[in-house]
Amino acid sequence: MIKKLVKLLFNTGKTATSTTGKSMDFIDDILEKEYLTNAVDNLKTSSGKIVEKAGMVYQQTKDAVEDKVDMGKLKEMGDKIVEKGKEVTEDLSESMQDTSSTLKNVMKEGEEMVKGFMDKGEEE
Repeated sequence: MIKKLVKLLFNTGKTATSTTGKSMDFIDDILEKEYLTNAVDNLKTSSGKIVEKAGMVYQQTKDAVEDKVDMGKLKEMGDKIVEKGKEVTEDLSESMQDTSSTLKNVMKEGEEMVKGFMDKGEEE
């Protein structure tokens, strides 16, 4: 029984040593062939290409929008709106001045009428 136990322990130790050796060989092989380094390099290259494509799509979209929207026409329309605003403001100002002048005239006439009535009342 002791022989079997020693044999079993010896075989187990031999298997563990063999498995560890194979694992170390596998790790050495991976490092030697640079699988990880190549994978990281491929990932960097792929992500760089994705960013480059995204930049191209952005620029193409920006160019398409600029082609469709003529900034000169927008500025021209904005200038026309400003001019119309100035005209409306001037018209409103003139209208207010006319109204003010008319109101002043009415007030003067009213004042003269009141003075006339008062003068007539004092004469009687």
